[in-house]
Amino acid sequence: MTEKKEQFSTERIYYSEIIIGALSGSITAQHLYDPPEHPSQGWTSRVFPLSSALEDLAEGGYVIDLRPLADHPQLRTWVFQAPMSNGRLEGDEIDRLSDEARLAAQQMLSGLGGDFQRLALFASQRVGEPLDGSAGPFDAVSASYRAAYWGSRGARIGKRVGDTLYWSDGEQQTISSSDSSRDDQSIIYGGIKQQEEQEQA
Repeated sequence: MTEKKEQFSTERIYYSEIIIGALSGSITAQHLYDPPEHPSQGWTSRVFPLSSALEDLAEGGYVIDLRPLADHPQLRTWVFQAPMSNGRLEGDEIDRLSDEARLAAQQMLSGLGGDFQRLALFASQRVGEPLDGSAGPFDAVSASYRAAYWGSRGARIGKRVGDTLYWSDGEQQTISSSDSSRDDQSIIYGGIKQQEEQEQA
């Protein structure tokens, strides 16, 4: 009698960017979107420890550390106004929320409540949209675009090159699955708009 074994294909998920929340201590990772090799979009929240997330950070991927902004009075405003991620590593293209989607949000307002109604209202009325044509809070952009957005506001930015994470303050951090030289608990002290506001601020 021949034993039949089921085979499951497990595809490793890589991250285009990792966000370290300013206050909550949460780590959120955006999945790399680069078809056909990486065709699925999504994100993983509450990744712990940081070293685990760094192992899966794609070559050229970014870490956006919001901890330096923890006490900044504009933090919550910046979190809301920040564009969302499209999962790609590089590029200045802006995937804008369509007029059709904004109209649909307006039409659904009466049937929504709480935060969902608030977000639908903001989207339909273009609340928080910049006047200079740059990406707004309901648009999607690359990891490098978001890194530039947050870096200009004082966040600490890291970029993976090989097995090293090069930080904007000059620090170089080795990425290794067996790296125990740093205490990840000390690194994390502080995500989709609503969760982004809750976890990043």
